[in-house]
Amino acid sequence: DAVSSTDVTIQDTQPEPVDPVPPSPGDLLIEEFYYSGAAPEGGTDHYFSDQFIELVNAAKVPLDVSGVMVGNVYGSAGAINPGMQPNSFAAIYPESIVFSSLWRIPEGTRLEPGKSLVIAHDGTNHRPFSTVELSSADFETYVTSGKDDDHPTVPNMESVVYNGGYDWLITVFGPSVAVIAAGTELASEMGAFGESLPVAPASSVLDAIETLMDGNSEAFKRLPASVDSGFAWVSGPYVGESLHRVETEDGWQDTNDSGADFVVGAPDPGKAPVPAGVFGEPDVELGTGLFTFESLTDGDSVELVAGIQGGWHIDASVRLEGFGPGGILLLYEAVDMTGKPISYQTQALLSDKGVLVDGDGWIRIGDRVVMDIGDPSEVVNQEVFVRVTAELGGQTWSDERRIIVVDEI
Repeated sequence: DAVSSTDVTIQDTQPEPVDPVPPSPGDLLIEEFYYSGAAPEGGTDHYFSDQFIELVNAAKVPLDVSGVMVGNVYGSAGAINPGMQPNSFAAIYPESIVFSSLWRIPEGTRLEPGKSLVIAHDGTNHRPFSTVELSSADFETYVTSGKDDDHPTVPNMESVVYNGGYDWLITVFGPSVAVIAAGTELASEMGAFGESLPVAPASSVLDAIETLMDGNSEAFKRLPASVDSGFAWVSGPYVGESLHRVETEDGWQDTNDSGADFVVGAPDPGKAPVPAGVFGEPDVELGTGLFTFESLTDGDSVELVAGIQGGWHIDASVRLEGFGPGGILLLYEAVDMTGKPISYQTQALLSDKGVLVDGDGWIRIGDRVVMDIGDPSEVVNQEVFVRVTAELGGQTWSDERRIIVVDEI
């Protein structure tokens, strides 16, 4: 018999929303830890601003990670210089962790099962100095030193205790990092230079990773054996190597032994952006500006910037409309008036989180056109062509400007 529409009840198949819970040990894991710094590229040989920590929800329920704290543990990674001895507080506090600096995840941060959260040293595109793109990171560790850039597409972690220079550089020789529960009551210890160091009980640790300079540096272990019974390492500083947690059929391996739980690989933060398509009239406009889009016309002057870690570049920004932004690949380049390339090739793969909304389109900021030069005099007060090409789904669009490179600041 025919069934009338009144005989059928359509059920709402949407699951009931599940309230997130605070993580317990083993729920929130360090999935990837990249600290070594980049292999020499783009005219510099010691680039470290691309460091990041990636956390993953290994539980089967959503996690409320508000207030969870992440920090680097105090102490040397090994005999970096001849004669160096262990200087951590491991012997004095066998069941506590003494941090150099400590950061807190902001209120209202929810992490779904199987999803990850990327904490960037600097939340920007690090190409061509590195292969790492962090303009879509979930958080960055911004230091109010006057020399650290506050990148507009990435929210800031909250500083609990900061001891360091102009930027949160964790040692490229082998740092140890611990993740501790929200609301942990912290004690205090004095560092070698009179700085105040936060101290947390080992029982507050949700997860941790111990890394050292090499396989012969076990005497420099900083973490209690109850937190991490082993240690891991990469082949050296500035090698572009990252530590990835071993994946299993059930999720991620967690034996509290970093030597067993992590393997070396290339840095790979977050997930690949979801490709979008063309939905209107595509338009690409090349501009400049580090924090905002500044329009360019032919003949405009653009400042040559000396990178803190080496090299010279000009800041690039792009206004996009009618396509993407997810999956757009931007390519920046500069040529002299004869058409000779004078820059390293810089790429940026865009995601929705890595751009700023601008009316019906988007603005991309924070990219650099890095000059392939030995001295600023090679380009200063010279006319050059700067070009950006956007590629999506086999189609390309481009824009270019004739600018004068200046060194006025």
